[in-house]
Amino acid sequence: MLHALRIGLLAACLVFFHKAHAEELVFLSVLEDVPLMSGLSEQTDDSVYFDTPGGRIVEAYAVGTVTKESVLTYYKESLASLGWQRTAHGTYVRENEFLSISVKMEGANAIVRFALSPDGK
Repeated sequence: MLHALRIGLLAACLVFFHKAHAEELVFLSVLEDVPLMSGLSEQTDDSVYFDTPGGRIVEAYAVGTVTKESVLTYYKESLASLGWQRTAHGTYVRENEFLSISVKMEGANAIVRFALSPDGK
């Protein structure tokens, strides 16, 4: 009986620990289907959003002290699970939308540009 109680208590602690330390996924405010990588802060004042008859046209920016490689790797891995297919380095397609992610380094800061369009331009 004591053994079963210990196992139950251990299981409860593991569930609590996992929930308390699980990283919650945050999405860009203008691209609700594109996650914001941990370490980046969205620059909402620089965002542009147009809803056209042909589809969405969106431009968003995020900044953080991360490496270019870590950004590109994060989006390559995370976007696949959200239905985006990689077409080339930093470009993705899903249904009729094209997403381009580019990273410009300014010292230790990465400036990440997200551009979404219905035609890939």
